[in-house]
Amino acid sequence: MPEPIISLRDIKKSYQMGDITSHVLQGISFDIFPGEYVCIMGPSGCGKSTLLNLLGCLDQPTSGDYFLGGQNVATLEDDDLSAARNRNLGFIFQSYNLIQQLTVLENIAVPMYYGGAEDAKMREVAEKLAGQVGLSHRLGHKPTELSGGQQQRVAIARALSNNPLVILADEATGNLDSKSGQEILAMFDDLNAQGRTLVFVTHDERMVERCTRIIRLKDGYLDRDEPGARARKLAA
Repeated sequence: MPEPIISLRDIKKSYQMGDITSHVLQGISFDIFPGEYVCIMGPSGCGKSTLLNLLGCLDQPTSGDYFLGGQNVATLEDDDLSAARNRNLGFIFQSYNLIQQLTVLENIAVPMYYGGAEDAKMREVAEKLAGQVGLSHRLGHKPTELSGGQQQRVAIARALSNNPLVILADEATGNLDSKSGQEILAMFDDLNAQGRTLVFVTHDERMVERCTRIIRLKDGYLDRDEPGARARKLAA
């Protein structure tokens, strides 16, 4: 059995609002292993977004341990947390989160820039990734000149640019029409087939058919951890 890429141990997260303490996550523990395609699901208010922020090193738990690539990132200072995030994680958001003033090529290169890569290397990798997502002909375009599906392709290429351990996605097809959404999901299937580890946060039950594992939250607790339909097909 390989070592887990992600390991959560009794993760709790609370927020203080005046005299009221809101307990959002109440002791979450699980591992994610290389090559898994995991969907984190549950009703609104169950803690999905909070868990994604913790997994993405955008926030820190109130208590518990979070091992990412073997490093406990739960108590890192901000600069070290940012470095761990840029080194290990690729992000894909519902709203794309592209920088409007930058071109396709420049947006793809952003994580490499913050990682200290040389200009020639950034351009080489960004051009290659743009080709992989079908946007070689759009390198000089700005996000406002792209369709929603094309913007999400840029976001996928950007997420891959630092060769991360894990790709995290938050409702990645939520702003897309049906055709574009299916094209993006097919790209995720291909990435997973290539060995990429994917973690999706979604409320879309159709994702059950695509993932290898489903982690369901309820009221801040881990309710169920079960195989996805794809895992059952592979095992059949």
